[in-house]
Amino acid sequence: MLGMYIVIITIWFGFIIWLSLTRNTRRGQRGELFVATILKRLPKDEYHVLNDLMIENSGYGTTQIDHIVLSIYGIFVIETKNYSGSIYGGERSEEWTKNVYGNKYSFRNPIRQNYGHIKALSNKLGVDEKYFIPIVVFTNRARLIGDFESPVIYAGELLKEIKFHNTIKFTKEQIIRMYDLLNSIPKYDRDTKKKHVKDIKEKVKNKQDLIKKGICPKCGGKLIGREGKYGTFYGCSNYPKCKYTLNP
Repeated sequence: MLGMYIVIITIWFGFIIWLSLTRNTRRGQRGELFVATILKRLPKDEYHVLNDLMIENSGYGTTQIDHIVLSIYGIFVIETKNYSGSIYGGERSEEWTKNVYGNKYSFRNPIRQNYGHIKALSNKLGVDEKYFIPIVVFTNRARLIGDFESPVIYAGELLKEIKFHNTIKFTKEQIIRMYDLLNSIPKYDRDTKKKHVKDIKEKVKNKQDLIKKGICPKCGGKLIGREGKYGTFYGCSNYPKCKYTLNP
């Protein structure tokens, strides 16, 4: 009888974990769909939109990009977050924090995350990184708190932010060629998705192992406790060459 109870409890906890993961996935997908709907309002003769693209990044595994907008004014790379609560973060912090009714959760700095997307696209398209415009978009469920150099905005501000950039950087022919190249990438299947998730988990584990040992996961330097404008944090001993930081 005791063995049966243990099996039931184990299955129940497994179900709860699965339900939590799938709920987070669905929430993220709803946010991406919401932003994709907003991007449809861009003039189609000026802007070419690609959503939910996964590309191979040589030496770094796969990279999943929420939205790409190709235009003669630049290549917009958009990372979407459908989070609620108060969002705290810094431009160079390794992790940001969301506070929901006093419960705090950490998540990867989306500015850094988006920079990884830009590097992958730069390699894929053969285009210098200076022609890319990163944007991090939060749905209106969140409250953003922090000073950001890069655009970190609400979904309702997205079109205005895109149209703010009006300096011509490409010809229409160049944009069409880039769009055709990216649009020809096959949509990822379940196996590709599993591999992508596995790669991310391995990277996170390797990074956490280095941090636990007091090693900077970016350059291999030592992590040193420092005092900053917003309190205590850990920084790399190789600063300013390496600007890696970590909140305690």
